[in-house]
Amino acid sequence: MFNKSYKSLLSAIALTAMSSGALAAVSAQEATRLGQDLTPVGAEKAGNADGSIPAWTGGGIGDVPAGYVPGGHHPDPYASEQPLFTITADNVEQYADKLSEGQREMFKVYPDTYAMKVYPSHRTFQNPQWVYDRTKECAQSASLTDTGNGVNGAHACYPFPVPQNGLEVVWNHLLRYQGLYRVDAIDAAAPDARGRYVQDSLIRNTYWPYWDLEKEGTDRLSMFIPRQLAPARVAGDTFLLLDYLDAAAKPRQAWRYFGGQRRVRRAPVFVFDTPVPPSQGLRTVDAYDMYFGSPQKYEWELKGKKEMYVAYNSYALGAAGVKNDDLIQTGHINPELPRYELHRVWEVEAVLKEGERHIYPRRTLYLDEDSWNILVHDMYDDKGQLWRSAHRYAKLYWEVPLMAEANEVHHDLISRRYNVVTMMGEYDGPYDYSQDKPGESFFTPANVRKMGVR
Repeated sequence: MFNKSYKSLLSAIALTAMSSGALAAVSAQEATRLGQDLTPVGAEKAGNADGSIPAWTGGGIGDVPAGYVPGGHHPDPYASEQPLFTITADNVEQYADKLSEGQREMFKVYPDTYAMKVYPSHRTFQNPQWVYDRTKECAQSASLTDTGNGVNGAHACYPFPVPQNGLEVVWNHLLRYQGLYRVDAIDAAAPDARGRYVQDSLIRNTYWPYWDLEKEGTDRLSMFIPRQLAPARVAGDTFLLLDYLDAAAKPRQAWRYFGGQRRVRRAPVFVFDTPVPPSQGLRTVDAYDMYFGSPQKYEWELKGKKEMYVAYNSYALGAAGVKNDDLIQTGHINPELPRYELHRVWEVEAVLKEGERHIYPRRTLYLDEDSWNILVHDMYDDKGQLWRSAHRYAKLYWEVPLMAEANEVHHDLISRRYNVVTMMGEYDGPYDYSQDKPGESFFTPANVRKMGVR
C-alpha cells in the first residue's frame, strides 16, 4: 500500500524539481527531517497503522546472543520466535498485494514445495553514527550528473536520503554503506531442473574508496577481485573490476586472469547483460549485488512505497553448520530456512531507453526503506513476460554495523533453474569486515596475475 505522507512529499518535490529543471539536492528544510520523522538515512521512523511494522528506534538486535565469537557466524537472535503464518500456493492470493509478481510466480511454478514463513518484523538496520552525520551533511550537496549516470557532491554518505526520483533511489543502493573493506569466502551453485549441481567456490576482496574518509574527493566507487577456487577446470580464474562514481565519464575497467593460460586480459564487455561465468547464464553482470553498475540504459520511474513480505533477519539461512546440500533443493532453496517479515520498500520500475539493447527491457526493483538494499528484483523479457526474479536474504552484521546478505538467489522462472550465490555455512564465518584495507596496488592487473597462479 502506497504511503500517503510519502506520496504527498514526493509529489511536492517532483513539482519543484520540474519547475527548476535541475537534478538538485534537497532543501535545508527537507534535510532537517533526517533524525526527526525520518531515520538518519531517510526511512520513515514511524511504524504502520496496525503495528505489524514497528517504529525504527535506532536499530540493532539488543543483546548480542550468547556464544557469538567476533569473526564467526552470527547466532540467530530470534531463534525462539515462531512464524505468524506460512504463505503457500493454497493461500497466496490472500497476501498477493504484499508480494511482487516474481514472488507470486514462485508459488505457481512450484505449488507443492514453495513456501514463505512469515515472522514478526524487526527493524534492525543500523550504521555507525558517523555515517548518519555524513548523510545529513551531503543531503543538501549531492546531485545527479547531467546524464544521471553519476553523482556529484557526495562522499561517504547516502547521497539522496529524501529521493526525488527513481534514479536517486537506485544510486542510494549503489552507494549504500557496505563497509570499507571486505573479504569473504563463499560457495555458489546453479542446480539443474533435477537439483543436481557443480559447486563453485570463490574468495572475494572488495574495497569501497567512496566510503574511505581518507579519500575525500575520490572518483572511485569500488574495487573488486573475485578469485575462483573450484571447480578444478576454472580454479585460479580471477577478475579485477574498478568502478567509478561517474559511469558515463569513466566506465567500468575490467581485467580477467585465465588460470589455464596464465594471462591477464582486458575484459571490455564485462558490463550490463554479459552473463556472469559461474552462474551458467542465469545471472547478468548488472544483476550482481541485485543491481550493479551504470544505470544508463534505463528510464527509472519511482512508483512509490509499499508494504511487502521480504526476506529479513535471515540468520538461520547463513548459520554455522548449514551445509550446501541442506540449502539446495529442486527448484528453489529449502523453504524451512528463510525468514520473511513485513517491511516497507521503495518500488522502482526500469524501462529500457529507446535505442538501447538489453535482454531485460523492463525490470522492477524493491528496496528496503531502512537500508537501501534491493531485496527483490523482477526481470522481464522482450515480450513483457516475467522471466527472472532475484531475492536477497538480508541480515544485520552487528559487528560493523550494516545490513548485507546472508544469501542471494536468482530464479529463472521459465527454465525452472536458479543460481544460489552466497552460501557461507560451510566456512568458519560470514563476511569479514575486520581486516585492514590493502594498498591500492593490490587492485591492479599485475597483482591479479600473481594471485591467479595455480
